[in-house]
Amino acid sequence: MLDNLPIGSYIPGATFVHRLRARTKLLLLCWLALSFFLANHKEFHYGVYGLAFLLLLATLLASGVTASYLARRIRLLLVLLAIGLPFILIWTTGPTWRTFGPLTLAVHGVTFPVEIVVTYDGLWFAVSSTATFLLLFLGTVALTLTTTPVALAEAVSLLLRPARRMGLPADEFALVALIALRFVPTLTQEANQLIKAQVSRGAEFTTGSLASRIRGVATLVTPLTEGALRRAAGLAVALEARGYGATGEATLLHEGRLRAVDWALLVAVPLATIAAYLFL
Repeated sequence: MLDNLPIGSYIPGATFVHRLRARTKLLLLCWLALSFFLANHKEFHYGVYGLAFLLLLATLLASGVTASYLARRIRLLLVLLAIGLPFILIWTTGPTWRTFGPLTLAVHGVTFPVEIVVTYDGLWFAVSSTATFLLLFLGTVALTLTTTPVALAEAVSLLLRPARRMGLPADEFALVALIALRFVPTLTQEANQLIKAQVSRGAEFTTGSLASRIRGVATLVTPLTEGALRRAAGLAVALEARGYGATGEATLLHEGRLRAVDWALLVAVPLATIAAYLFL
């Protein structure tokens, strides 16, 4: 039931994308997020979004991800976007693009006309926000599916090392990121086991009214929280037993020097997105 969560999942491979340094992929994802923020202010220009989609699609294809595998993981996001888009279109004010109605709405036997006004600002906000969410989701999937959690934690630690001068605990922050990523599939597996146990006892999670489904899901909260706290306490004891917190520079296992291909991508992708922002 919860096997389609992509965050924290890693698919081993030896593709071109897998061999890139983790901090290269992380920096490029941050750059794309920044470019989407800037592109939102340039109404009805789709160059940055189109370029980012082509880059991410090529990345996913090069990493060996199949279309069916990706579709299973993106469908929940599509459902959430489909639920939220009508409210964005209706509630965003601005110059009118098109008016629908008046439509007749009946509530408890009482009918009254409703006129729906869709503005240019609402239309652009719906398009840009949908594109941003989908593209960042694809970028996150490409990052987590092709990068081990340990390599990603090392990348975070290296990128935050300059902030140590301001007293920021970079290594501790990287450890928290690593533990969070490793806990996602663990908690997903435990939730699946709880669901199967509840179903074997007659619980319903996919049938019945909405209220009954919510009550069924609520029965999972307490045991799942208890299991997470128990695992966290065990992990804390294990870290203390291994002497975590001793002074000294940590040895990195995965993240070495950036290679020529990493530098080429770190230069080419920002230049391409800047060109798309300015001319498309």
